[in-house]
Amino acid sequence: MRLLLLLGSLSVWAAQIPNNTTFTSQPHHTLAHDTRQLEWAMKAAYERQTFFDKDPNHGMVQYVTPEVAFRDGLAFWTENGTPGIQAEHWKNLPVGEKRNSVRISSKTAFGGGLFVFDMALLPHGCGVWPAVWMLGAGNNWPYSGEIDVIVSVDWEGVHNSTQNQMTIHASTGCTISGDTDTYSGVRLNENCDSSKGSIGCSIRSDSDLSYGDRFNNAGGGVYALLWDSTGIKFWNFQRASIPQDLVAREPQPHIWGKPVAVFDRGSCDPYSFFDAQVIILNVNLCGDWAGNTYDSSGCPGTCAERISDPANLDNTIMLINSIVVYQQTDGRSSTKSADEFDSGFGAAGPINPTHHRGHATRSGVSFWLAFAATVLGVINL
Repeated sequence: MRLLLLLGSLSVWAAQIPNNTTFTSQPHHTLAHDTRQLEWAMKAAYERQTFFDKDPNHGMVQYVTPEVAFRDGLAFWTENGTPGIQAEHWKNLPVGEKRNSVRISSKTAFGGGLFVFDMALLPHGCGVWPAVWMLGAGNNWPYSGEIDVIVSVDWEGVHNSTQNQMTIHASTGCTISGDTDTYSGVRLNENCDSSKGSIGCSIRSDSDLSYGDRFNNAGGGVYALLWDSTGIKFWNFQRASIPQDLVAREPQPHIWGKPVAVFDRGSCDPYSFFDAQVIILNVNLCGDWAGNTYDSSGCPGTCAERISDPANLDNTIMLINSIVVYQQTDGRSSTKSADEFDSGFGAAGPINPTHHRGHATRSGVSFWLAFAATVLGVINL
């Protein structure tokens, strides 16, 4: 059966925004790699009734078909039309039994651009592992790259974290370097090469309002990812401080101030280390990251015991106001169909090795394929 929900929406209406819808922004004077004026074209807007279409791990969840997801309320719209996904959290289950959940991915892969994730509510809590991330459509992880927007291999997106952590996974030669004064976050791992077992390179947000209960109580916010000729940059905005140009959908990243994270082109050229990326969202429970870090998290009991009781899972709901993708009209950015995409690789979110179709062809990946076998979901069975 072909898996699960695909970000994309009813006949891809969202992707049919006219290509002549362009917005202009002048690069910041410090971006020496590209000094000309840039135009931004809106390429896709996933939101409201146009959010879902079709598209599925190995944590303590079983990703379900679209029919089951909508029938059981795992994929839904709120009364005001906001789309959402959630893990089932209303049944008492025997310890160790999986709960049904949802995973969605875009039908289009994007090579470069400005990606704006407006999140109204994010899952969090002991044993809860949500993910908003991007995976190379080249079906050759990590050589096709992975960009984790709201998830990582450390603590981000797991248990009771309050700070967002941004991580990228690539092949040999990709590292974090450059002046840490160019961004506000805290640099963690510096080696982005995941081909030989590295957990990727990460920068953690300096704001304790960038994830978790306090993020939700403040009405959520926006995560913006800019992938252009200068590298990859991230911003996190609380609801009350979202730039007006983003609200108006006339983005001007050069006026947003210091990013929270920068992965500079000088040490990791995103057009060399990353194939066009598919956008993925899922809600997982336990699994390798949340499960293996559970004992040291301060959470009670075991992860399997925790999630067997629905009273512990009130915060497993993800509400998405919108996901909007803009691309520069300079010839570097690209889009392509993700019909042949195989998400059987990656580090951010669940995989079922018994249904694994793809297979990395370069040396040094066997460890990660085995390790990722409990972490990433499969789109095609």
